[in-house]
Amino acid sequence: MAKRTDTLLHHCVMRAGVAIAREDIAAGRDPDKPATRRETMRAIYRSTQDAAKVVGLIVLWAVALQDLGVEQLGIEEFAAWSAESRATVYRRQHEFRRLWPEYDTPNELARLVVASAVARHERPSAGVRVAVPAVA
Repeated sequence: MAKRTDTLLHHCVMRAGVAIAREDIAAGRDPDKPATRRETMRAIYRSTQDAAKVVGLIVLWAVALQDLGVEQLGIEEFAAWSAESRATVYRRQHEFRRLWPEYDTPNELARLVVASAVARHERPSAGVRVAVPAVA
């Protein structure tokens, strides 16, 4: 079997691109009309920025799981651990759910990051390669 080389960032960028396309179509963009170069560039920039925020949350969530020695956290527990404002944490959760609507919190993905880091005797980092569900 070939070694997987996709990353959590890769999956998040792809999911962000899908979310942007869905939002543009919902806002009235004709899905059959080819995108202009400017629209394509804008979507790529937006998807990488959106994905980076979500990856940051997932990795921080993984660090929190390891730091607290737990298997899962609620949003309020994460807010308390992170010392971020509740509003910021809820905004990050909303950004996460936009890309990963099948999950309420990053617990499951964060556990994959922790497991992968532990297998490599490392702390969680954005460069850790994990097998995550494909874009729906």
